[in-house]
Amino acid sequence: MVVSQSHFSQRARLFYLRMLCAAGLVITLQAGFLEGVAYSNPQNATNSKSPAHNSGLKARKKFKLTIQPGEVIGVSLKANKAPLADITGELAKRLNTRIVLGPGMEKQLVTTEFVDLPLDMALQQLTPRVYVDYEIRSGAPPARVGILLFALDDPAPALNALVSGNSQAFLIEGNTEDISETQPTNEGLQVELEGNSLTVKSKKQTLVAVVVTVAHMLGVPAEIKYESAEILDVEIKKMLVEDAIPRLSPNLRLFVRADLWKSTRTPLRVSLVAPEKVDGQ
Repeated sequence: MVVSQSHFSQRARLFYLRMLCAAGLVITLQAGFLEGVAYSNPQNATNSKSPAHNSGLKARKKFKLTIQPGEVIGVSLKANKAPLADITGELAKRLNTRIVLGPGMEKQLVTTEFVDLPLDMALQQLTPRVYVDYEIRSGAPPARVGILLFALDDPAPALNALVSGNSQAFLIEGNTEDISETQPTNEGLQVELEGNSLTVKSKKQTLVAVVVTVAHMLGVPAEIKYESAEILDVEIKKMLVEDAIPRLSPNLRLFVRADLWKSTRTPLRVSLVAPEKVDGQ
């Protein structure tokens, strides 16, 4: 069979067009494939998750807090933009104590990481001004009443922010104005205050009278929760206030505030309480 050149060219062109169409189809398919890959980007995939899944991610804690109990409490914390209120809420629960935030710290976000720091040092990692209120009594280590965390420009916390009076107690307010450093009340009672050193000389004086006089010298309230008839014969000479007051009676409680920022300790209140009941009595 003889095939003319014109007929051959026509068939060749038809074959060529079919090849181009096939190539064009491949290109289209490849473009579609690339487009599909682009939409499978992990960033876009995250947005495609269900709202419930996203809310679960947001609910995860932004911090990890570990408490090592003991005579010296150790604190470990890893936080990434975590609300300070959440951290202190968990810390208060673990320590079984109150923690109060100053106005400038209520919405503070914390990013930090430290391991096994003593509690006082750990608190200072969270905020510049740290106050800790303690109750001091005879025969026991100081008991933590609560913690206050304040910003540098916050007003000073009230003295009764954590330690407040009892409505059933007889409260006598102290006054530091116009008080000499030595105040003899009568021949049987003399109280002296030199800096943070206290001298008390009592001969046949009631414990109530001594407590009221000491609180007056310190400039703090005297809280009488128990009308003791105890007579006090004692002489304490130039002893630190925190050591002297528990020596006067096991029924006395001295509340102080430790300012970790300024490294100072300030008396807040002196309370006379009823004797503790002994088992079987």
